[in-house]
Amino acid sequence: MDVNYWGMVGVPIAVGLAALALYKWRRSQRTRLVGESVKGFLTNRYGDLPKHLTIDCSDDALWPVLVAFDNPQTGARQRLQFDVRERDSTVSLRSEKEEPREAA
Repeated sequence: MDVNYWGMVGVPIAVGLAALALYKWRRSQRTRLVGESVKGFLTNRYGDLPKHLTIDCSDDALWPVLVAFDNPQTGARQRLQFDVRERDSTVSLRSEKEEPREAA
């Protein structure tokens, strides 16, 4: 095999892998920023982060962010859905649902 062949094949593969790594890094940064934005929303609303908080943020920009936690005021399980603006990773509340706790 000629050295030119490896240059013609290897460079595009290396560029493709670098582009994929950059894309994955940006998606993980988006997830982190969205999580911080959700935590800021909840802190403003309740004064502190609620207990048993879970934040489910997909890499897909069209998928809503799903949040669940124990409401500090009522003790009920609260479920929120947020839309995310892709440009600055800010969230806006889409829906809210409260589920009463079952007695153990």
